[in-house]
Amino acid sequence: MNRIRLFFFFLVHISSSIYAQINWGDYSQSFQSGAMDKPETVALILAIPKENNSFWTSQGNSIHFDEFAKHNSFKDLRLGNIIARTTFDTASAQFFLHGVNRKNAHTYQFRVIEYPSQKTIVSWQTITQFTDSTVIKDSGLPQMAYLGGYKAPLGSMLVVDVRKQGNTSIIATNLVAWESIRPAVSKIYTSDNLDIFLQKLQYSWAKTRTDKTKYSLNELKLPATNTNLVFVLNAEIYSKNQVQYQLLRNNKIIRPWQANEFDNSFIWLRDFSPGQYQIQIRYTAQPQHVTEYRFEVEPNWYQTLWFKFVLTGIGLIIMALIVFVFLLIRQRNKTNRETEKKQKLNLELQALYAQLNPHFVFNALNSIQGLINQQDIKGANEYLSDFARLMRESLTNGSKGETPLWQEVQMMETYLKLEQLRFGFGYSIQIDEHLDLYSNNLPSLLWQPLLENAVKHGVASLQQKGEITIRLEKQDDCIVIRIKDNGKGINTPEPTNGFGLELTNNRIRLLNALNPEQPVYLIFTNNLPIGTEVTLTFTHWLL
Repeated sequence: MNRIRLFFFFLVHISSSIYAQINWGDYSQSFQSGAMDKPETVALILAIPKENNSFWTSQGNSIHFDEFAKHNSFKDLRLGNIIARTTFDTASAQFFLHGVNRKNAHTYQFRVIEYPSQKTIVSWQTITQFTDSTVIKDSGLPQMAYLGGYKAPLGSMLVVDVRKQGNTSIIATNLVAWESIRPAVSKIYTSDNLDIFLQKLQYSWAKTRTDKTKYSLNELKLPATNTNLVFVLNAEIYSKNQVQYQLLRNNKIIRPWQANEFDNSFIWLRDFSPGQYQIQIRYTAQPQHVTEYRFEVEPNWYQTLWFKFVLTGIGLIIMALIVFVFLLIRQRNKTNRETEKKQKLNLELQALYAQLNPHFVFNALNSIQGLINQQDIKGANEYLSDFARLMRESLTNGSKGETPLWQEVQMMETYLKLEQLRFGFGYSIQIDEHLDLYSNNLPSLLWQPLLENAVKHGVASLQQKGEITIRLEKQDDCIVIRIKDNGKGINTPEPTNGFGLELTNNRIRLLNALNPEQPVYLIFTNNLPIGTEVTLTFTHWLL
């Protein structure tokens, strides 16, 4: 039975020794001044991770220290030998009792209380754990009691007390408060005063030039020429892994959360483009507490919005000019082509008109010859006189392309008088009272071959019984010329024989090509067994 108890005691001793091991060099030790001078001096040693030292300059005190010191129990029970420290990460604080070893440990007790909740973590108990050879070697101190590692929630404090067995007076106390910490910027350097920053970084004791630059963290605006921005933190950072930051530009992450680039208490940003920036900083000890600063980097003049608008406007103007020139050239080419086409059509029309005159002259000379053969000298003279007037008017209007409507009516009547001398038929010209003869023009002598056809093939053989009726009408915005005879009519809907009729059809084709908006139509109506009616329609011709 005694052997079993001895075995379990050995296991507890071994496990306690292993548990007590810490890497002494990774911790900062706090104790009363002079406590380590003599091996027998009883004093608490508080060990917390070294990273917490960085924040003692800004958060070295805790409100819990002052509140706890006001309690009566603090003054009545504690004789002194008190160490108070703040810590910030989630690691446990380690407690050692110098001057206590295996030989005298049974005469001492310790306890651990959480404040302000007054929760008891460890009630009064004797000491059973001690530093092993590794800690003894690393610390350079003799074997001492190890009270354990403990931690409290953020915003709370641990109170570790030591007393002698059977005595209510507390001979040593450690206060450890877990305080909130968040990054804060104490100074800003830019390209304007970077020399001062570099000089202080290299020789912190050296005297620098007077820094006249003043920057506000609330409205930090940097010119486009600035290429450096240094945020100095109010902490004694010695490892880049203690600080992390994230950088956003125009609300987009350009540098995700990563450790700082320098093992110092500053963040150095370089070579950034214009935009609205947000830098978010946190300590790895408390990553839940993030501090954000905003700053703006102004654009260069060629990167400004107004310059982009001007550049865009110039570009649009240039594009508009290119399009305008392109359309102008295309329109000119089109106009030139249309002009050339019209010139060509006009030349063809003139050629056709030139062919019409010889045809008309030939027919007129035949009529004069017939009158002379009939010994009708008076008739021949009248014919020659009217024919000369008709030819003069025809030659005068031939170069114009179009003739006033009243002159066309006059030439119709002259022509009918000439043919009437020869064949003796009757005729009438009827004009719509709504048709203005003086404000409208018609293609010169387009009707002549049609009227010649009505004489030659319609009423010539009927002599005095022949009758030709010409009617000029206004139908909406159209001019309609109807030529009707009481001859024998034609056997086909549209006659195809005759040089004059062919010239008329060709002229109509060319006129419609020149003016597609004002087409001319020619329709033959056979009134069998008596007569033929020809309708010449000038569409959209009236003003």
